[in-house]
Amino acid sequence: MILKTRVMFGDFVEVLRKLELGGRGLLCCRRGFDHRRLEGMELRVMRVSPEPELNELREYWEEVREERFDYVLAIGGGSVIDAAKVLAALMENPGRIEDFIGVERIGRKARRLIAVPTTHGTGSEVTKYSVIRFEELKLKRSVVSEHICPEVAVMDEKLMMGLPPDLTIYTSMDAFCHNVEAYLTKLSDPLVDLVCEEGIRLFFEGIEGAMRDELDGRKKMMMCSLLGGVAITNAQASLIHALSHVLGGMHAIPHGLANAIFLPAFLRFYAGDEKFESLQLRMGVRVAERIGELFEDYRLKRLSDFVTEREAVEIAERAFQNQRLVGGNRKRVTVDDMKRLALESM
Repeated sequence: MILKTRVMFGDFVEVLRKLELGGRGLLCCRRGFDHRRLEGMELRVMRVSPEPELNELREYWEEVREERFDYVLAIGGGSVIDAAKVLAALMENPGRIEDFIGVERIGRKARRLIAVPTTHGTGSEVTKYSVIRFEELKLKRSVVSEHICPEVAVMDEKLMMGLPPDLTIYTSMDAFCHNVEAYLTKLSDPLVDLVCEEGIRLFFEGIEGAMRDELDGRKKMMMCSLLGGVAITNAQASLIHALSHVLGGMHAIPHGLANAIFLPAFLRFYAGDEKFESLQLRMGVRVAERIGELFEDYRLKRLSDFVTEREAVEIAERAFQNQRLVGGNRKRVTVDDMKRLALESM
């Protein structure tokens, strides 16, 4: 089990004070964040757009490349933290953003990075991943490097209070996907299995409370997301993410929504798998049925809300080319399997 990130819990302002961050920092945050809460810190504020694409990241870098920062502080959802990872890497490594795409293509550790998540979805605060949307290619691609793991993750469930229902359900589904996908890869081991099982349990215990915007529900979903991040860093995501990266690149659909669309079909694909069936017995939950109920209760969108059947087949074919994600599954996966997953998601 690898965990490169120190994880700290509590009021994020108090925890940041304990870290005694000296010097000047680059604060990457969402548009609505009130940075005045960080009084006394010397910060250059950069507002990050939702799901920024490559050209936007280039613009962010051009804005700050001549400035000197002692650390990067990311306060926001997965898009904010992912963007901060790229900027922190550029501060210590020559080259272009495109040069970082792929596995371990960053030579030196990124500038000191502190991540404070404000949604319970990606687990980016502890992962080695940064996902970038390439508008021209209509595709999302990943930077995968232990050199971009944040040094510190600050976990404060109060920051997640007030998230709107649609953002709550889709980020939560994203966290669930990380846990169940990692669990069903060939790369999972007994310790990763324990992490995933706890993340899945917390999802089912916390989702209703999170949807009611209750603090305990938010905390459980925050932990589900954190554990999912640990899981995919030590194993990886798989078919859901392979499909969602294509869909999200084609239509700029939020990441959590794109993952949720393919989740029910993925669970049906693993019906009968020994490990998956054992998980359901231990959880005391028929996982696919419960996820189906949540889809009905909260009226989650389907793939047919965005694409035609012909486009769905194209998504499957393009996703199959991502053998880093497709090839790691417990079950052998063919391009026809991918097409069935996409068409069943319509």
